[in-house]
Amino acid sequence: MYFAPAAAALLASTAIHGVSAKSAEEWRTRSIYQLITDRFAPPSDSAPALTNPLPSECNVWDQTWCGGTWLSIIDKLDYIQGMGLDAIWISPVSQNIDYHTPYNFAYHGYWVNDPTKLNPRFGSSDDLKKLSDELHKRNMWLMVDIVVQNVPALENIIDSPEKLAEDGSLWTSRDDFHDFCIIKDYSNLTQVENCSLGDEKLVLLDVNTENPNVQSKLNDWIANLVKEYNIDGLRIDAAKHVPGEFWTSFCGAAGVFCIGEVFGDDMEMAVKYQKNKYLDSILGFPLYYGIQKGFGAPYANMTEFTSRLKAVQEGFVDTTVLGNFLESHDVPRWRNQTVDPRLGYNAQVAQFLLEGIPVVYYGSEQDFAGNMDPTNREALWPSNYENTTTYQQITRLNKIRSAIIENNLEYNGESFLNAKSQIVDSTDYDVAIRRGPVLFSITNRGSPENGTYFPIHNTGWDSVTPVIDLLTCTEFTVGSGGSLSVSYSTQGYGGLPYVWVTTKDAKNLGLCTDKQMGIVSKDKVNNDASDKVKEAEKNAGSKMSVSVAMAITALLGTTAAALL
Repeated sequence: MYFAPAAAALLASTAIHGVSAKSAEEWRTRSIYQLITDRFAPPSDSAPALTNPLPSECNVWDQTWCGGTWLSIIDKLDYIQGMGLDAIWISPVSQNIDYHTPYNFAYHGYWVNDPTKLNPRFGSSDDLKKLSDELHKRNMWLMVDIVVQNVPALENIIDSPEKLAEDGSLWTSRDDFHDFCIIKDYSNLTQVENCSLGDEKLVLLDVNTENPNVQSKLNDWIANLVKEYNIDGLRIDAAKHVPGEFWTSFCGAAGVFCIGEVFGDDMEMAVKYQKNKYLDSILGFPLYYGIQKGFGAPYANMTEFTSRLKAVQEGFVDTTVLGNFLESHDVPRWRNQTVDPRLGYNAQVAQFLLEGIPVVYYGSEQDFAGNMDPTNREALWPSNYENTTTYQQITRLNKIRSAIIENNLEYNGESFLNAKSQIVDSTDYDVAIRRGPVLFSITNRGSPENGTYFPIHNTGWDSVTPVIDLLTCTEFTVGSGGSLSVSYSTQGYGGLPYVWVTTKDAKNLGLCTDKQMGIVSKDKVNNDASDKVKEAEKNAGSKMSVSVAMAITALLGTTAAALL
């Protein structure tokens, strides 16, 4: 049945099987776990294999199916929910080509030949509904990856409708595609939007989304897909390879939150997708590159990060709905670039506490270290889904973020969700950032102790205000002039991050017990941290402030598990 775009948008935006369409404002309260369906969870008794035979070992270089399905995802939802993540982004659900290519097989789901049909390698219509239903029972949301911009083919068969139909393509008319060309210049918008993302080995024919017939079919399809499977949000693949106006109509028909991939470090191009209302949001590649430069060894420079953060805030209309990520299926794993776990921990704090929606790529919690495709698309099950330190850190950060949002903490009348991150103090190695009621300090100094201080001026709190580091549940007291001082010299703890709220606010969050918050007795807290600030400015090698010293000492006797 055909609906005009306006009617389709109205249909999709109404309550769907009892689940209301989720807006951008609602999505910013969530945190997302991105997974590759084929690689997240193996077949089981409750999720039988749909690909036979399966390889005995999932070797990334084979680039073939390893057996994950929509039902096998259900088997491991406890694992995702255990980190406090309350939405999942799954691979494209549409039918793919099902034959061998020079780049092997379409296990990833991105070589779609008919978006209107489901991928039988991942399951049936009932299976996808079961996954959606199970997520919603847990108050978790479903985001589906969407591919509409191209159709793969082994040869340039654009002039052969019969061959296209034979290959299972939805599009069989010459008018359904742009004239064939391969992108040579990614700064040329005409080429980017109209030419092929593929090459001579695997042609990705570029769909003519300006064709009214094509647009109508796609709008009808997405409205029905969202309705049929209670989908809460869409991740738009390769958004910049389609004229932006198409996405306005398409996402209007879907009636749910649309976040797009605008790959690359071109800030001007990325900004226009939100500014021109083509999409609700984009994945934050501009900030991703800033985090890489700020925290990635061996040339980390915090100024690169802080300048990029300011540029992102100045450029985008709404930074609170951008997708904050450290790795994905399109970029190297964090641990491939930077082996120091302390640098990764600091980057995670930025990912979760800066404005935006945290997006955790499956396997990052297991410290996977793959480089580019295909090595960053590993099977997760060989990890045994361990409760690693990184898993615990993600859990803690998620609990902190969620508790602050749920309790609607404010600072000067501004909530955490509505506040933009403000740089309070910084050096080439450290930065202190206030976002509403939260002040956090992150550093790229790394694991080794180095005998230095980071003096933080003008925290925004009055002197003698008791504050709590929510990562360790340790109490500090603000010094005169609203100052705090961080040391990196005790017990080999080096460059730790800190996340402070007032003790009054902390008691409302339920993240720390009274006993934990009293670890540092008040008669021993340094009530005049400004003296230490002055001392630190004069002598970077001097002893650290008593409050920070005791905080780190307390950490020695506090396991990560005790904080979860």
